[in-house]
Formats: sequence, structure tokens, C-alpha cells
Amino acid sequence: MEVWTIIKNILMLLAGLGVFMYGMKHMGDSLQAGSGEKLRYVFSKITGSRMRGIATGAAVTAVIQSSSATTVMVVGFVNAGILTLTQATSVIMGANIGTTVTGLIISLKSLPIAQIFAALSCIGIFIIIFSKNARLRIIANVIIGLGFIFVGLIIMGSAMKDFSALPAVKEMFINTTNPILLLLIGALLTAIIQSSSATTGILITLAGVGLIELDSALYVILGVNIGTCITAMLAAIGTVTAAKRAAVVHLLFNLIGTFVFLMLFIIPSINRAIVFILPGNIEFKIAIFHLLFNISTTLLLAPFIGILVRFVEKIVPGKLIIDTHALTTKYIDDRLLATPSIALGECKEEIIYMAGLAYDNFATSIKAIISFDLSEREAFDKQENLINYLNKEITKYLVKISGSIASTYEEAII
Repeated sequence: MEVWTIIKNILMLLAGLGVFMYGMKHMGDSLQAGSGEKLRYVFSKITGSRMRGIATGAAVTAVIQSSSATTVMVVGFVNAGILTLTQATSVIMGANIGTTVTGLIISLKSLPIAQIFAALSCIGIFIIIFSKNARLRIIANVIIGLGFIFVGLIIMGSAMKDFSALPAVKEMFINTTNPILLLLIGALLTAIIQSSSATTGILITLAGVGLIELDSALYVILGVNIGTCITAMLAAIGTVTAAKRAAVVHLLFNLIGTFVFLMLFIIPSINRAIVFILPGNIEFKIAIFHLLFNISTTLLLAPFIGILVRFVEKIVPGKLIIDTHALTTKYIDDRLLATPSIALGECKEEIIYMAGLAYDNFATSIKAIISFDLSEREAFDKQENLINYLNKEITKYLVKISGSIASTYEEAII
């Protein structure tokens, strides 16, 4: 009977995780649809200011509800030459802070309002059915996503509560206290799920039913921050050297932060002090520690962005090679498809770039006709091939975007 109970609760846990992750994605997509081109505008205003880059990364990640998506986007921008590695580094630091917003939302599950949030999804569905107002429908979709997050958490909590009633299972969880093992569990689970927010949600739910102590949970959070780098590392495969460096910066940021906190945890008095200053119940303490880790690491490394960039340039060597006639796009990148509003903005930039090339070729052809000079024939043909290539790639890219657009305004642009 106990085996069947475990199997049933595992299935319940997976169902809850699925609903939770769907809610996160739905809310993130809906917030993107409401933000539209503002997201790209925010990125376009990044200059040499470190604080502006950090604020941009935090704000964008808070909106799209995924630091992995922001980091992959940054890798795409660096690959296209839109962001420098220094600018990308500050955005990545901000993204690590922005992702903690989800953890803070999740920590509210222990409050009585969790059921109210879950019930709001029903109201959102009614708005979608009966309202034709585009803005109201976007708000309703955000509410539905938020509601599903709490529905998923409630389902996971129910499954884990049954787990906690089984002595063997509870003993297994409670006795897992090795810091390195806990760190690896956090890293591997996050790498597999490819969502630090989902791992944090599972962790907070485990803590809420007494299956994991606060000290152990903090080590898992350190692992979560390392595991979230895997998505960006995978996205950097096949990119230019600068984009690979951006992914390595993300990994180094979290490795340095984790190392610093591990050293602090070794000192008992500092360990107790960190646990003591964390406010609220255990769920909220975990969420606040996640925020504390990323803010502290950012404050520690932000003054040394230049040194960090130079170090990464040494360990990931390579020279920037520019071939103006190479058959490749300048702005559009499949890595940006996770954020359709950004992808659409880059598609417009690619069209403007293609139009500029076409204008140059037109001017060259007029000049050749007037002067009877065919010396630029080879360059003209190469550029014409590039224009034809861009035309096909832009069309294919627009088809890809159209499948994930949630805004009627953006549909009209396509």
C-alpha cells in the first residue's frame, strides 16, 4: 500500500509541477504581449552604465519570468553584435536578481491568499470568454498564469504533505545534509528542468511540509544558481566567440557567488547570522536568501566587470572576423524566439539592414551604367546573393514568430 501511495504522490507531484510551469510560461508570455516593443526599447537604451544594464536585466527578467530566457536573449544580442560583452555582463547580473521575483511570489503559497490567487484564474478565463478588449484580455491572461502557478503549488504541496507522512521518505529527505550533495542536487535538477524558478518552487514546497530544513535548503539554492547557467551554455554552441564569452560570464558569476557563500557558511557564527537575519517563515526565508545571494554577488562583482570581461577573453580566446558578404543574418537569431516581442523588433532591424544593402546595390548599378565601369561586379553579385538570402531568412523567421505571438498589435505588424 505504501508503494502505491508513493507512486500516486509522484504522479501528483509531476502534475502539479506541470501546472506550475505552464502558469509561469503563460504569465510570462502574457506580460511580454503587454510589454510589446517596450522590451526591445529597454535593451536599446543600454549604454556603458553598469547600473542601467543591471536594472535592465532585472526588469526584463521580472517581466518574462525567466533568467534563462533573458540570458539566452543576451547571448543572441552579443552574437548579433548588438551588445558588447561588458554590456551583456551587467544585464546578466541584473537577470540573476530579476529571477528571484518568482521565488518571492511562490513563497506566498503559505499564506491564506494562495487559494484566492488560485481562484482568480477562473475569473481570468471568464474575461477571456466574454471580453473583446485586447488590453483586458492580456491582463486576464496574466491573472490566469498567476492562478495556475498557485494551483500547481497547491497540488505539489498536497503530494508532498502525503510524502512527509511516510517515515521512510521523511527520514531520507531529512538525513540528506551533505552540503556538496545538496548543491549538486540543486544544480542537476535545475539543469534538467531548465528553470531555476521551478526548482525553487519545489524546494519551497518541500520546506513548507517539513521535508527539508532551512540550512539544507540554502545549499540547494546555491546549486540552483549554477544549474541555471546550463541553458545559456547550450545556447552559446555554434555562436561567435563574444556570445560564448557571455555564457561563460554567466557561469563565472554564479560560481564565484557560490564559492563566497560556501566559505561564509563554513564559519558557524556567520552561518547562524545569515539564517537569523532572514525574515518570515521557512518558505519566505528561502526566497529572501535567493534574493540576498544574487544582490550580494552583484554588489561584489559589479565594480570588477572590466576585470571579469578581460579574464573571460583570455580563457575563451578568439578574434572577431567580419565578412560583410557572408551569407548570415545580422540581427535575427533563433535564440530570441523565446521572447517574440524582442524577436519581432530584431526582424524589423534586419529588414532595414536588407533595405540598406539593396539601396547600396541600386546605387552601384546606376553608377556602373553611367560610367560603363564593371569593376565592382564581383562585390555587387556577392551583395545581391546576401540580399536574396536575407529575404528568405526573414520570411522564415516571421513564420516562426507568428506561431507564438499573443498580441493582436504584433500580429498586425507581421
